[in-house]
Amino acid sequence: MPQIAEVSLAYRSVQPVESLPTITSPEEAAAYLRSIWNDDHLELKEEFIVVLLDNMKHVLGWSLISSGGSTATIVDTAQIFQVALLGKANSVILAHNHPSGNKSASSADVQLTKRTVEAGKLLGIPVDDHIILIRSGYKSLRNEGLM
Repeated sequence: MPQIAEVSLAYRSVQPVESLPTITSPEEAAAYLRSIWNDDHLELKEEFIVVLLDNMKHVLGWSLISSGGSTATIVDTAQIFQVALLGKANSVILAHNHPSGNKSASSADVQLTKRTVEAGKLLGIPVDDHIILIRSGYKSLRNEGLM
């Protein structure tokens, strides 16, 4: 009989959960995103990041999901939740930038958000917000009623 690979998972935090930053508002989300975003890319190319949160809204980590051109990037919903599941997230915040400086959500942004919210419901991992980041500000799709 052929040898079949065993799949195993492990999770080990490197610092106490109390010392992790928390995100409980769009303002805190935008501030955290600015602290991790590659500032040289903000007006250069569109990137999509997912932030992983525990049940107390502590930031467990983040991952760059995709990097595209000056007007778009391709986002794989499965990859968002692969990272969320492996990172032990209880909820996620989606984020991407608009290099154009226009913080309005496109119809593609809204469709992606709604599709991801529905996938999160199936997996029990809610999407707390989707932030569009630009040099001079941000937009929260939750605050705009677009989720």
